[in-house]
Amino acid sequence: MQRMTIDEAFKPTSRTLTAEGFLCVKGIAARTGVYQYLSSELDLDGPERIVNVYRSPEEVFKPESMATYLDKDVTNDHPDDLVDSTTFKDVSVGHVRGVERDGDNLIVDMIIKDQSAIDDIQSGKAELSPGYLAEYVEAPGVSPDGTAYEYEQRDIQINHNAVVEAARAGKVARIFDHKPKGITHMATRKVFLDSKKSRSIILDEEAATVVEDAVAALQKFADEEAERADKAEATKDEAEEKLEEAKKETSDAAIGVRVKATLDTIALATRLVKSFDAKGLVSPIEIKRAAMAKLKPTRDWASKSDAYVTHVFDSAAEEAEEKKTEDDDEDDDKSKVNDSLKQFAKDAAARGLKPTQDGTDAYNKFLSGGK
Repeated sequence: MQRMTIDEAFKPTSRTLTAEGFLCVKGIAARTGVYQYLSSELDLDGPERIVNVYRSPEEVFKPESMATYLDKDVTNDHPDDLVDSTTFKDVSVGHVRGVERDGDNLIVDMIIKDQSAIDDIQSGKAELSPGYLAEYVEAPGVSPDGTAYEYEQRDIQINHNAVVEAARAGKVARIFDHKPKGITHMATRKVFLDSKKSRSIILDEEAATVVEDAVAALQKFADEEAERADKAEATKDEAEEKLEEAKKETSDAAIGVRVKATLDTIALATRLVKSFDAKGLVSPIEIKRAAMAKLKPTRDWASKSDAYVTHVFDSAAEEAEEKKTEDDDEDDDKSKVNDSLKQFAKDAAARGLKPTQDGTDAYNKFLSGGK
């Protein structure tokens, strides 16, 4: 095996295989500038859309952040979750041995040990995409190259470095080629075709933007149609409920109940107010309000609530009913007295007694001993 220095083995234009067949290579893992994310990736509400996020040099090249690259696993595509002690055997194909800054780019020094991943890389799968944790701060602004953004990415903590078909950072984020191909590699990225991110395609940057705009427009249209359908369904349900209620209210039984309630109220109002005129009044509450206005005209009954009017009317009607009952009892007592006197007169006549014409004088004479 030819001996070479570390600097010579890992210069940016070389890919080197070790005696064990491991691939030693450097590549750009990240850059400064604006990255594009799906709104769902940032847990933002609303329809799926593209969100511009700015990664400043201060954050990308922060020493604490760069240090998190060292010894992190390299994966062939991103795993389903962050790499840890329970998953690295299944997903790791190598690891990062070094990290450095080169202008606006961050370069990693990797050793790839998995043959399948090495074959993929040698066949052209060469873009790099870190998997990381970060803080996303809503801070709208414009990057140095004039691109507007909505959020800033801060406190970047690297978990793994993935070899992918299309990096979010674009064509610049890739493994350095020892033998560049004649066709320039266009910036490509994955475009999701549904909100659940279950279907996707990889397109060049220009086509990806067009497709994403179209998907966003279709999603917005679908959401608006769904909202209109929900409102129409709610209106339909409300109309059906009102129709059912109207049917109940106009049934013979319901009409009978309402008529009886009106007649009963008129009867009570007539007891409270002599010669009460219910002409033109339909509902019981209208009758009660009119009766109280006649019974107690100094009060402003028009401003009183239905509940208040009903309470006062019912109380007055109850008092009138109690008074009527007392009067009826008194009349009954008088009637009983008269009946008793009549019976007494009959009994006296049967015994040959004759009633006097002036009961008071005759009674007084009897009391004084006269005959």
